[in-house]
Amino acid sequence: YQVLFPTVRDAANANSMQIAEIELIGRGPVEIVVLSEDFEGLALGPNVDESVAGDQVWTDTPPEDWSIDESGIPGIGDPATDGVTEWAGWALADKAWWIEAAGDQDRSLFVLASGTVAVADPDEWDDADHDDSAAGGWYKTFLTTPEIDISTLEAGSLQLVFDSSWRPEFDSNYHQTANVTASYDGAEPVEVLLWESDSASANFKDYATNETVVVDLQNPAGAKNVVLTFGLFDAGNDWWWAIDNVDVSGLGW
Repeated sequence: YQVLFPTVRDAANANSMQIAEIELIGRGPVEIVVLSEDFEGLALGPNVDESVAGDQVWTDTPPEDWSIDESGIPGIGDPATDGVTEWAGWALADKAWWIEAAGDQDRSLFVLASGTVAVADPDEWDDADHDDSAAGGWYKTFLTTPEIDISTLEAGSLQLVFDSSWRPEFDSNYHQTANVTASYDGAEPVEVLLWESDSASANFKDYATNETVVVDLQNPAGAKNVVLTFGLFDAGNDWWWAIDNVDVSGLGW
């Protein structure tokens, strides 16, 4: 902003006074981080079904106010029918242990991640007895954030950034699919990311075992909060999706 004052003179035009130009510079919006989660600090417990032993390697208890929906796992609730228990839905696991327990198979390429990572791994889950996947509606699980306050952020500025390891597989039975949805102020969730394993799909996501993903969330004007959900579904003996270092930010004052 600028405020200009003219020169003031007396009647004889002999004396004058110049009032200096004053420039007021307004501060623009700045980036505000409204969620940051690296899954560290969780209380990990011992292995259950996996043969690689460890005392602090795994949990299905997410960070405070996060939630995991594993109700879509065939056989869930019965250790005899839920597959490899550690991977019966989203899990929080020590990355090094996960890699070793699964025999690597390129999981170690996820070098952007460290410590504890969030993993949905139907490949490993399938290595023990479980209810029939087709009859049970295939492997599906969802990891949901807390309600995130975005009331001070500008409309259209909200952004999700996370590190990701994705290995797809598609055949006549298994259609491993991932998505992220956003629910604003409790409204119906809107899909903001969709990855499919079918190479013929417009949403095909190729092998990407180590990348940083950026999603523009397009928060609507007036939105006060948002809840994000990471889903992996339509899977069987496929591969995996793992994430780490989840950040949500936008522009605010």
